Amino acid sequence: MTSENSQKRLLEKILSSKEFSHSKIYQTYLTYLVEAACSGKELKETTIAIEVFGKDARFNPAEDTIVRSHTYTLRKKLESYYYNEGKEDKYRLKIPKGHYETTFVPVSDTYHPKTLFLKILRNFPLLIIAALCVLLGLLWKQQKDLETELRCYHITGKDDPIWGEYLQSNLPVLIAVGDHFLFNEYSEKYRQTITIRDPSINSMDEFQSLFPDERVVPSPEPYFPYHSIWSIPPVLSLLYSVHVNPILRKSTDLNPQILDEYNIIFLGSIKTLYTLKHTVFIKSHFHYEISPHKVIYSPPDTLGTQIFETTLHSRGPNEDLVLALKLPGPNKNAVFIIASYHSLGAPEIANYLASPSRRADFERRFREKFGEMPKYFEALFRVTGIDKTAFHTEILIFNKIHSDDSADIS
Repeated sequence: MTSENSQKRLLEKILSSKEFSHSKIYQTYLTYLVEAACSGKELKETTIAIEVFGKDARFNPAEDTIVRSHTYTLRKKLESYYYNEGKEDKYRLKIPKGHYETTFVPVSDTYHPKTLFLKILRNFPLLIIAALCVLLGLLWKQQKDLETELRCYHITGKDDPIWGEYLQSNLPVLIAVGDHFLFNEYSEKYRQTITIRDPSINSMDEFQSLFPDERVVPSPEPYFPYHSIWSIPPVLSLLYSVHVNPILRKSTDLNPQILDEYNIIFLGSIKTLYTLKHTVFIKSHFHYEISPHKVIYSPPDTLGTQIFETTLHSRGPNEDLVLALKLPGPNKNAVFIIASYHSLGAPEIANYLASPSRRADFERRFREKFGEMPKYFEALFRVTGIDKTAFHTEILIFNKIHSDDSADIS
């Protein structure tokens, strides 16, 4: 601790510096603070305002910040002084933040600017090595965090036994989304054109065969039922996880001429298969009826058939039949069909087949019967649940299909 005389000499040196010599108010304020500290006087903001800045007893610190603002500036001026003219001083005058008592603090040689610079320069190689170690540690942690995050998005590999042809395809992948057939007709009753959806009519040919004398126009706007839309996300996630960007089309846009140009995935209602229904009838052992909801399975080399039916959709307990067919296309391409009668089934089976963990039992059954998970197959599922929420999935039929269009009995 310095004596009072030493403090006065140090104060005079500061006051005569360039930083303070032209600022009478800060000379006065600093002198006041140092003398108060020497005399042991307790300082408050109100006391300083009255005795230094000429305020009266009505001074309110909450409304007037003159003391705090001048104290802030005084600290900055002291910092500037010790950075320039006072950098060689052995003692430094400090005004702690939040207080007004001044103290003279001895300066250790360890923190002298020149000494500190020389020490840093001398240890520069060590500092570089330490910085590189920290940087490498941060990069390693970032890499591990990224790998952990990517594992959340990685669903399967390109050699997936069910989706392999689509994940490493030389052909573009086309997702055909089932859309209902709608038609427009001018209504005399409403005196405007109305859009009509008749569940028993699923193409222009069917309409004309039932009502040959009526004049209607197909609606230019598509309508996608629930089971088409909510079957898409798991399949897109699967494809995007290996950077395959599919083309999306309405099922009404498909025609026989393009069936050999893509690896095709159909998602949606059985009623919206349209062109692809011929592929189902020719390439698989399934046939289906729209009304009533009926799937007929006719394996080769047998006289019998198996018939599976489901009721109409309700908002309560529901069951649905879902065809899952991976069939050989006309040009060594693949046609994958996931189609159901109601909105319950197709989204559930799309999720089921896109998840390696969920479909483990499905693959196990094929391997037990055929010794492998075949490239092409046909399967029928029954899905039960409430409204659109599935609770149980049952495999009714599973069968291997050869690329030469023959099939094994299951």
